[in-house]
Amino acid sequence: MARGTVCVPRVELLHTAAFRYATLHALLFLGIAALLASAVLIEVRHFGAQQMHTTVTSMSQRLVADPDGPLNLAELTTEITHRIRHEPYGPDYFQLRDPQRHVLVGNLPNRQLAPGWHILALPAASDHSDDDDASAEVFVQRLTHGDFLTVGRGRSQLVQLNEVLLSAFLTAGGIGALLTLLSGLLLSRNYLHRVEQVSENASRIIAGDLNARIAIADAGDNEFGLLARSLNTMLDRIQTLMEATRQVSSDIAHDLRTPLTHLRQKLEIALQDRSNAHGLHKTLAEAITDVDAVLATFTALLSITRVEARDRQTGFTAVDLSQLLTELAGDYQPVAEERGQTLQTRIMPNISVIGDRHLLTQMFVNLIENALTHCPSRTSIQLGLQQETRGVVTNIADSGPGIPAAERQRVLRRFYRLDRSRATSGSGLGLALVAAITDLHGIRMRLLDQQPGLRVELLFTVIQKDRHDS
Repeated sequence: MARGTVCVPRVELLHTAAFRYATLHALLFLGIAALLASAVLIEVRHFGAQQMHTTVTSMSQRLVADPDGPLNLAELTTEITHRIRHEPYGPDYFQLRDPQRHVLVGNLPNRQLAPGWHILALPAASDHSDDDDASAEVFVQRLTHGDFLTVGRGRSQLVQLNEVLLSAFLTAGGIGALLTLLSGLLLSRNYLHRVEQVSENASRIIAGDLNARIAIADAGDNEFGLLARSLNTMLDRIQTLMEATRQVSSDIAHDLRTPLTHLRQKLEIALQDRSNAHGLHKTLAEAITDVDAVLATFTALLSITRVEARDRQTGFTAVDLSQLLTELAGDYQPVAEERGQTLQTRIMPNISVIGDRHLLTQMFVNLIENALTHCPSRTSIQLGLQQETRGVVTNIADSGPGIPAAERQRVLRRFYRLDRSRATSGSGLGLALVAAITDLHGIRMRLLDQQPGLRVELLFTVIQKDRHDS
């Protein structure tokens, strides 16, 4: 096996879930077919028995009730003898006994039966049947002059009908079960092919090919299409995170190398010039400042990592956003005045959202400080909050230089800084932390052109109902 190749175990066709479901469906089909066959056979037997009784009763009535009047014993004997002569082996059977139960004439076995309905076994030669269970449905009645008349009809046709129906049901059930199993095999093969495609892509991804994606067959392939789209979305997210991790590692090495190199150079110079105590003290102070900047960078990175690793909405509570922004505006208005800037507010009262107050505070602090830092004097900064039909909207706008449209998504990356901002202090992590907090809270953030300047729009979709509404 080549190095780096990942072995994905193959699934046997008969062990797939689709084949098991097909087998269960086949068993269920057989069970339903058996219930239907039983119901049909019972109904057929009941209907056949009723027809048999009707036929036998009709024959019995025609024998004892001639149109010219009731037949006497001699006439009845002659009529039965005539019928037996033409059909000695059925399907119609007759027997006439005297009051002492002696057989006068008939083609039925010599058995004494009480008046009523009976199923009488017949010899195999009778009823033109080779079956061992040849029988006849007979009706025994006592005539007015004391004789006993037995009339019956062979049950071979009814038995054959039941056997034919049972055989047909068994054949149809067997064919249906076989077709169900065959369709299960075909379905399993199709499913297995799709699963193997997913497994192959998974093995490529495990081997390091993060660009591998699951092919979507067609729009009508709902189940596998939905699964493929979900997995591809997950893989896109994983690839983005992996690339972001690699980018962060590269950015950390690039952005921290310069201050650490400067720090080492200063310490070397201080170490070589041992006679100048004041210069040594100054160098150590600058070194501490550089170390603090590096520590601040790592602190910001840890903050972003904690936000991204946090469970969604864990510990979220109702936050009075109107009060929070009012307090922040009061804190930063003096700072803006010292810089020669103005901080204006338009905050609608009594608006609350669901979130983490500490993180939301950090998010707005970063946005306000970002506007104050990158805008020159005599610029205006507006902080707004309002309730709209689409949700709660917060705007932090300024009249500064703004951000080019091509750079607006890039500035949300860690350590990314515009060329004109490299001369200012900072690590390039402020907006990255803002992006992490908005993602955690489900806030939709847009960087828009203020003409001139930049407007950061934050749309809160999870809000707290106005406390005065109740």
